[in-house]
Amino acid sequence: MTAEMLGSGKLCPHLVIDAPSRVPGDRTTLVGRDLEILTLSAQLSRNTHRLITLTGPGGVGKSRLADAAVADVPIARVAYLDLHETVGDHGLAESLSAGLPEEPGLLVLDGIEQAVDATAAAVDTLLSRLPRLRILTTSRRPLRLYGERLFPVLPLPTPPPPYRQDVLELQDYAAVELFVDRARAIDPSFTLTAQNAQAVAEICTRMDGLPLAIELVAERLRLFQVDSLLTRLREGRPVLGGDHAARSPLHRSVRSITEHSFRLLDEEQRALLTRLSVFTASMNLTTIEEFWEPPAHRTEQLVEALVGHHLLRVTPGGGEPRFTMFNTVREFCLERLAATGELPDARRRHAEHFLSLALEAGEHLTGPQQAQWLERLAPLHEDLLAALTHLEASGRRTDAARAALALHRFWLVRGHLALGEQWLAKASTAFLTAPGHRQAAARAEAARGELALARGSARLAADCFRHAARAFHEQGDTVHEQAALARLAVTYQPAGPATVRKAAVQLLRVTAGEEATVEAANAALALAAGSRLLDAKLAADLLDTANALFMRARDVRGEGLVLALRGALADSRGDQALSERLLWESVHRLRSIGEHTALPTVLESHALHLWRRLPQQGHRVARLLAAASALREATGAHAPLDTGDAAAVGEARRLLSGPEYEAARREGRVLAAVAAAGEALAVCPPAPEPASAVSRSVQLTARQYEVAMLVSQGLTNRQISQQLRLSEWTVVNHVREVMRRLDVPSRIHVAQWVLNRQRRNALGTAAE
Repeated sequence: MTAEMLGSGKLCPHLVIDAPSRVPGDRTTLVGRDLEILTLSAQLSRNTHRLITLTGPGGVGKSRLADAAVADVPIARVAYLDLHETVGDHGLAESLSAGLPEEPGLLVLDGIEQAVDATAAAVDTLLSRLPRLRILTTSRRPLRLYGERLFPVLPLPTPPPPYRQDVLELQDYAAVELFVDRARAIDPSFTLTAQNAQAVAEICTRMDGLPLAIELVAERLRLFQVDSLLTRLREGRPVLGGDHAARSPLHRSVRSITEHSFRLLDEEQRALLTRLSVFTASMNLTTIEEFWEPPAHRTEQLVEALVGHHLLRVTPGGGEPRFTMFNTVREFCLERLAATGELPDARRRHAEHFLSLALEAGEHLTGPQQAQWLERLAPLHEDLLAALTHLEASGRRTDAARAALALHRFWLVRGHLALGEQWLAKASTAFLTAPGHRQAAARAEAARGELALARGSARLAADCFRHAARAFHEQGDTVHEQAALARLAVTYQPAGPATVRKAAVQLLRVTAGEEATVEAANAALALAAGSRLLDAKLAADLLDTANALFMRARDVRGEGLVLALRGALADSRGDQALSERLLWESVHRLRSIGEHTALPTVLESHALHLWRRLPQQGHRVARLLAAASALREATGAHAPLDTGDAAAVGEARRLLSGPEYEAARREGRVLAAVAAAGEALAVCPPAPEPASAVSRSVQLTARQYEVAMLVSQGLTNRQISQQLRLSEWTVVNHVREVMRRLDVPSRIHVAQWVLNRQRRNALGTAAE
């Protein structure tokens, strides 16, 4: 292939025809684009593909990809025209027509977004005049011509959170590979290790997988260590300064490339974009309207325009659309807000919004809307943390403490343990120094102890529970005092039977009233775990109390943990079938709320039962054990329940360590928590013996039987509510009433009752 210049200089001001082989950007390795190069080269080789446009955000590598693909195409003559700095027409069509050769060839128009309309007209004219000409353009916006084929250039794949520390796993992501490659250009000794892998993964994700941003942040390793870079990113401080050796001045810094995009917007679009830059995570249309207060029906149009310019991107996932700003764009817009003096007010409004959200969420993180609120908070976590940071920095430490206390259940369930424990420590201090907040200080200490215990910090947890118990006593709060003392009894030092029994008796006494809370239920659960080897009857009473309190509070996580511990008790009695059924149901409950902290232990116990019953499921068991291990690494969680399976899990891992299981283990390590739970639930537990309800007549209403049928099909409460057009809370009540009438302990037994009833009906019909 011959690439040549098509003119002796400028076609018009600022337009120069040049050859791709002379571009300085080709001096570095193009990472992670092998498949795109092959696909684009194949499309360019087809005569039917006469107009192809590479689209994508600034800095994603459209120009580099175009060069690499063109180099592999067997076309005799290639013309290259850089339009990055072009605005307007300047007779583009006439100039190009005069310079292009008559024989077949390829014209590459790079960076046409500043002159899309003029370029579109010129391209349309050229394709009409030269029927054998093919054109490749790069732009943030399509030309919108008939026959145009769009080729989206996506950011490089990044590791999803929670971030693992497995080097072999993370280095397979192209974004991480690029960071390491560019880091080694600065420091040849740089290596991805277990100590820096999680930080590198998060940095690449925060850079949105944009190659230019990753290269620029890697260059900052001249000044900062990886951990320091990540800290600056988390705090919202600029890290993408400096120049980049790219083909044009517009690509030599993130600021220049973003400013180039910013000029393409009208004033209304610019105002909206800059105001949204205080958000660090995703936002929906409702939130955008609350912050910007646009004219009627303008929000959707403006957001659509910003998405079209690749300044906002649609966040994948179900439900309503959510939009995320590229971090490169955010830095630029924050600078503009600061320059105009609007940043303090925008930060304040952002903090007020998420303070209100956190306080509202705290009331619903137990109860019938627990799953919905946990799901709602997950994509907003970064913004919630930014709001807490701003409140603390602006002197509103008590407000930050109130928000942290409200969020502690979210942190516990979703595995943000170290971070949550740090914020709760600050909250406790803030409450102690604020008049009238002693009760809140005690609650913060107890919540901190729970997170510390989940991390395996037993000594710290014991100190927290001790301080909480003392503060609750001073406040006259007997229920929470006894709950804290119960947690203390089984936290740090192995408690003797007398200590456990005394704590249990006192806790059972105070939980008999209506004022008992989820904290008391968690304490009863902890005591049950601590006493199951000492006094089985006492452990059963404590479990019954915990379960009743969890059910009254509509705490799905608590119900799931009770099922897991009951499974451990059944296993210790030798009833492995019942144990497996209870663990299966526990996984089902924990999956429904996206649990991360307790799930690894329950998955391991379930996997052991599965392996004992179905040894041919070894590969699935290997995946489950690997998923549990990776999830525990990512969250820092330790076993929240003493299920007695630690030695057995270690033996299973040893036996499943052969090369035939290596692929299964790698697959398991990349499974998200919900996917890992789904893997466990894919194999049904052994069917229970017919319950008492199976052999006797049970009267269910028509609606209750309809609900029981859907339960037997494996539908969740939410799915049943959608199918029957009932509220989810109504479905929960129906399911519980069905279980009460059938006298069965779980959904599995409901399903078995339905199956047996259907079998009896079928036999009766056959006999007739």
